[in-house]
Amino acid sequence: MPRRTISLDAETYDRLRREKTDDESFSDVIDRLLGDEEPLADLVGLVTDAEADRVRAHSDQFREDVTDRFDRVDP
Repeated sequence: MPRRTISLDAETYDRLRREKTDDESFSDVIDRLLGDEEPLADLVGLVTDAEADRVRAHSDQFREDVTDRFDRVDP
């Protein structure tokens, strides 16, 4: 993987170094602190298919209601 050089304030470097474990590189520490690039992946499986279907149905109904209300308003 290509490498990049960045500049850090001494205080920031010290904070990063304190976060670093013996088996981590600084890149590993930064990746760990920044977190997952796909945070929504953590949500997979939190609801059942039936629950997701109910949410979709309510969402669809809500959209229809809003559209109907806007259609009734005279510009």
